[in-house]
Amino acid sequence: MTTPGLNVIAPCFNEELNVEPLSARVRAVFDKMPIACELILVDDGSKDGTWERIQAASRDDARIRGVRHEKNRGIVGGWVSGLENGSAPLVCLIDSDLQNRPEDIPRLYEAYLRAKPDLVQAVRHPKVNRNRIAFSKGLNAILNVTFGMHLRDNKSGFVLCPREHLEDILRDAPGYRYFQSFIGVAAGVRGLRIEEVDTDFDARAAGESFLSNFPVQVSVRIIQELMRYRAQTLRRKPR
Repeated sequence: MTTPGLNVIAPCFNEELNVEPLSARVRAVFDKMPIACELILVDDGSKDGTWERIQAASRDDARIRGVRHEKNRGIVGGWVSGLENGSAPLVCLIDSDLQNRPEDIPRLYEAYLRAKPDLVQAVRHPKVNRNRIAFSKGLNAILNVTFGMHLRDNKSGFVLCPREHLEDILRDAPGYRYFQSFIGVAAGVRGLRIEEVDTDFDARAAGESFLSNFPVQVSVRIIQELMRYRAQTLRRKPR
C-alpha cells in the first residue's frame, strides 16, 4: 500500500453492527481522495463481535488496520493507540457509530488545504432529540465562556489536523474521563487556529451511546472536569 498521507482513527466499543457499514463508507471516500489514506479501527475492549468484524474489514482492504485493547481505555485511549499505530502526517478522528458522516472527511480535508488552519473541526447539526440538542448547546456555551472562545461546536471530536498538534493536545488528557469534550478548548489554550466546517450529525442507527437522552449526571461530571482543566491551563500562554 502507498504510504498514507492521512490516518482516519475510529475507536470502537461494542460496535459490531457499525464496523462493516463504517468501513464500506470510508473505503468509498478513500477511493475519491487525492491522497493515500488509511483507516485505523481500534477495538476498545468490546464484549461483542467488534474485533471479528474489524479483522474481516482489514482482510478485505489493505487500507484498513485493526488495533485491539484487551480492556476498555475510553475514546481518548483509542485515539492514542490509533496515533501510535499510524504514521501519516495528517490525522482525522471520527466516531464509529456513523453519527459523523464519513462522506464529510473530504470536506474537512479541503478546508485544511484552503484555509491552512492548525485544526479543522466539524460543527455538528444533530438529528436527535431536543434534550440532547439543548445539552450540547448549553455545554458549548459554558466552554466558550470559561475559556474565552467563540467556537460553534468546540466539543466536537470530528477533527482533522497535523499529527503533532493532536499528540500535543492529548498530552493534557490523563486524569480526565471526558477529555473528548475538550478538544476545541485544548487547541484554543495552545493558540491554535481552528477552521469550522458545518456537517450533519445523524442519529445512531445501531448500538448504544454512553449518553442517556438527558445526560444530567454526565453533564455535571463534564462541568466539574472543565473547571479543573481551566485551573490547569490558567497560566498557559499561547505559542
